[in-house]
Amino acid sequence: MMNSGTLIWFRILLILPFTSILTFVLTLIICSQIPNNIQPGQNLPQISELGTGQAHYYFMSGFIILIPQLLIMFIGRLQFLLQSQTIVHRAIIFFIHIIAFVSGIFVLIMAIVSLDDRENVHDIGAIGTFGSISIYCILHTILVIYLYIHRSKAFEHSNIIFLLWFLACTMIILTCSIIWVITFASIPEYIAAGTPFLYFLAFTPQFWTKAKQSKQITNISLTLHYSNREETLNVNEVS
Repeated sequence: MMNSGTLIWFRILLILPFTSILTFVLTLIICSQIPNNIQPGQNLPQISELGTGQAHYYFMSGFIILIPQLLIMFIGRLQFLLQSQTIVHRAIIFFIHIIAFVSGIFVLIMAIVSLDDRENVHDIGAIGTFGSISIYCILHTILVIYLYIHRSKAFEHSNIIFLLWFLACTMIILTCSIIWVITFASIPEYIAAGTPFLYFLAFTPQFWTKAKQSKQITNISLTLHYSNREETLNVNEVS
């Protein structure tokens, strides 16, 4: 029963990077089609502006649905890092992921408090969301680089493709965030907001590996269970 639960857990983790992207994109698309307070003729508004007016309910609902997906995904990544290596202290890994969990609080503030009602509070949520997720990506990437350097002691972190993916996404996030802060242009904001979801896609292969391992363990357990059951029945028949 425990093995089956573990298998279900990793299968859920496997789809979350994709469902979170879908939730984020659909939220922005739906909000862009609902009447809001965007200035006429503004082709690409700031993300926060999409959640104004009548669109606020959809903006709030979309991001509230997104929060548990992100948090469960972070828990899965934390679990994987704790189980797959022993060279980095657990306290460091927990600290990095606490930053990720804190981002959920900022997302909630950004979602609930409309730009129309309390602009300062909404901005705190938006900046906190960008900041905490960016810091998480930076620290997590440094961790991945360290594990790759010491891959002889952490075999599951020996794939350079994951390292390059994390590094590239982190550089894009930082570059676009800086440009957005300086220029307040919409395109860098959308790229900076969307790239973390691409970053999280690299969690998928390792979730898949764990799901396969869990399935194999479950199959072995079931085989042993039925084998023992048949042996018991045969012994009883002989008796």
